[in-house]
Amino acid sequence: MERAKIYFETYGCSYNKADTRIMEEIVSRRHEVVEDIDRAEVIVLNTCYVKTPTEHRIVNRIKELKAKFPNKKMVIAGCMPMIDKEKALEANPNASLLGPQNLEKVSDIIDETLRGAQPILLEYRRVDKSTLPKLWRKNEVIRIVQICEGCADICTYCCTRIARGPIFSFNPENIVEEVKRGVQEGAKEFWLTAQDTSAYGIERGDSLAELISKVVEVDGEFYVRVGMMNPNHTLKMVDALIDAYKSPKVFKFLHLPVQSGSNRILKMMRRRYRVEEALEVVNRFRKTYPKITFATDIIVGYPDETDDDFNETIKFIEETNPDIVNLSKFGKRPKTPLTFSKNYDVHEVKERTRKAHEIIAKSQLQGYNRWLGWRGNVLIDEHIGGDSVGRNECYKNIVLKERIPLGTSVEVKVIGASKHFLLGERVKT
Repeated sequence: MERAKIYFETYGCSYNKADTRIMEEIVSRRHEVVEDIDRAEVIVLNTCYVKTPTEHRIVNRIKELKAKFPNKKMVIAGCMPMIDKEKALEANPNASLLGPQNLEKVSDIIDETLRGAQPILLEYRRVDKSTLPKLWRKNEVIRIVQICEGCADICTYCCTRIARGPIFSFNPENIVEEVKRGVQEGAKEFWLTAQDTSAYGIERGDSLAELISKVVEVDGEFYVRVGMMNPNHTLKMVDALIDAYKSPKVFKFLHLPVQSGSNRILKMMRRRYRVEEALEVVNRFRKTYPKITFATDIIVGYPDETDDDFNETIKFIEETNPDIVNLSKFGKRPKTPLTFSKNYDVHEVKERTRKAHEIIAKSQLQGYNRWLGWRGNVLIDEHIGGDSVGRNECYKNIVLKERIPLGTSVEVKVIGASKHFLLGERVKT
């Protein structure tokens, strides 16, 4: 078969982005990966399906591309076809489907699709993705390192486990080797990522804390960002994690998705921890690292959530003052046991969400204001227009109004703050 032009479009989390890098590398050995969709013969959509608004966005995008490019072939990959195959095919009845545990077959799927077939490969398999190659651009300073796949929990509202399966931890030696290769190729920032990094190794006798300690032993100047950790697994190894964070190579960044401040709601969610335990994790990290960036996730309007439950969530936000809050309204996800309760009041949930946003914005602005006047080194890891974005040791995003090469470490002073970022200027030497 002649080389075809293949375009990739990715939605969702960093884990999905790494999956796309795997597919791009495999496809590039047989076809040409292009960044211009107009040139492509095949469009590969790597989908996310974690939230209802994301579902609507994905469905609309599939329909839009089908209408705009009726002669182009399409492969729908990622979580959507595993969770909601019917809706994927409803959006584009001619699309081929590829599940996230079959990425090595992506070139075969594309070849069959180009021949006019409609392959559907949604088999669940355990694949150590740390052994699979990824296509990284030479100027990329950030590398996403997948450490496990799937989930060790059974939360009632979440459909991700349906797509990703039970927890499967990857070989620590392979993970370390991936970091070594990245350092040798010039990467400066490594994101250890999973559906729940704190569950790493629980089925094989390893732990996230041990993995972090091995990764930071790699020679070179780089930072490690640890991804989302659920409170129940984190608490079991909190001392070891805090110790692993002592390395100057580890960003002082804690993403702990608490979801609700109400123990009643947490029990209904099957979250397997109490609010007091989540607070203990946050407080113990802050005791050692007072300026640590604390990020969390909150769901508003969970079925049968009362005013008292919601007020407990607000109490948690006000008590912990998170630096980042990913706030979502409850939405029914496919193949989960939950649905909207008969007491669900759309207007009431909208008002709760508005109130929560207001309190979160105030909390975030106060947190960023505490950094005014700070002076220190940042790693430039992103460009936005003509501006550069750098991260300090606590993973605070500091915007500089100048173009600085990616991967450069510069000394800056913070001169401004908003609820989403800090404004800095380079210190003259």
